[in-house]
Amino acid sequence: MQHRNIPYTFEDGYYTCKYFNFAPYHIMSFSTELEQDMINQIDEYVDNREVYNIRRKLNTKAASEFYNTLTYKGD
Repeated sequence: MQHRNIPYTFEDGYYTCKYFNFAPYHIMSFSTELEQDMINQIDEYVDNREVYNIRRKLNTKAASEFYNTLTYKGD
């Protein structure tokens, strides 16, 4: 099955998508019980890619600033 050229499958009563395992998403897979929920989630990721890109950059910046404040004293 596909929606907006994004593949997803139906197995064991759940719809599963394994497509968004790249930047800025880094989501290995996600599942929904209803096909409409799967379609809505795919639309969310595709339509709001820039929002996820901004969030990824903010997360990386915050982690960088946190680790720069640590002082390593050795083992």
